[in-house]
Amino acid sequence: MNKKMNNPALTRNQKLANTYLIRRTLSVSELSVVYVARHMEKGTLHVIKEFFPGALVERSRDRRSVQCSQPGLKSKYTEMLSTFRQEGSILRELNHPGIVKYEDEFEENNTAYLVMEYCRGITLDRYIRQSAPQADPAFMQSRLLPVIEALEHIHQLGYIHRDVKPSNIMLVEDGQTKLLDFGSAVRYQNKTHSILTTAGYSPIEFYSGRSSQGPVSDIYSLAATFYFCCQGRAPVDVPKRLFNDTLEKLGSEQVSSPILSRVIHWGLAVSADKRCTSLKWFKIAVQAERFWKRNLVLTRSKKGASAAVEPESITVPDTASLSAFADAEESMKESTHLSK
Repeated sequence: MNKKMNNPALTRNQKLANTYLIRRTLSVSELSVVYVARHMEKGTLHVIKEFFPGALVERSRDRRSVQCSQPGLKSKYTEMLSTFRQEGSILRELNHPGIVKYEDEFEENNTAYLVMEYCRGITLDRYIRQSAPQADPAFMQSRLLPVIEALEHIHQLGYIHRDVKPSNIMLVEDGQTKLLDFGSAVRYQNKTHSILTTAGYSPIEFYSGRSSQGPVSDIYSLAATFYFCCQGRAPVDVPKRLFNDTLEKLGSEQVSSPILSRVIHWGLAVSADKRCTSLKWFKIAVQAERFWKRNLVLTRSKKGASAAVEPESITVPDTASLSAFADAEESMKESTHLSK
């Protein structure tokens, strides 16, 4: 039996499907190896995801082919390979500007490969850590609103992503935002699900394979992502909040609008039946943050640079007013479009 390799990735300049030439390794996870590869004819760059569950397989002597490390693992490998193929099937169906684009898939080296568009940019988690917590309304409008719209599209087609988190959100250099990694995505009508969790971002229902999961589950992860952007760290992991909820609330130092703070904490409710159930509230909250921030700036400029205006001193609209606010926004967009 071959010894496990410290680095299971294929080497630079290896060919795949006689079409792609590996340029570098992007990441190695428990289930896959991800590469940047160049199309040999077109010269374009692509991301290729190789199915490689490290606990089950190893490279054979040719340093290319994949084989089970023990004969008894074959059936488990086949089962997991089938799940891996589902990611390609789902991505083919999800044609949306806020979702990484499916391009190709093939089988080689006794495993499967998924080819996706290459997006040059930085993931949201790296961006926040390199800069600072970012609750700027313009940033949310341009970078987080596309994630909300991508999730709306996914849910409308009957799927849930199940792994929304900052490291799966790519801030592309051209200004686009792309939701990545659909390896955990499923149809939420299914009664059983695999257990895959990320500390801080997974709702309580993801810790059980038989729990009810749906769009509200992605909403928890989205709220946790917003929290990370505002606070600079993930929320307390949900199992630790079951009996003593120590989640720190977002205050005026993190956000301008109490509306945004309330929607984020609503989305982070431990119990799914007490959680925000519609993505529209996040859209409203992003818009409210923009107008709230502008109102505070204008108020401070009138009162002088040293004047401070606390958000709590401003009347918070009720839900009916918020809905009217959202409707007005849509009407304004339509009017602007028609006037062009």
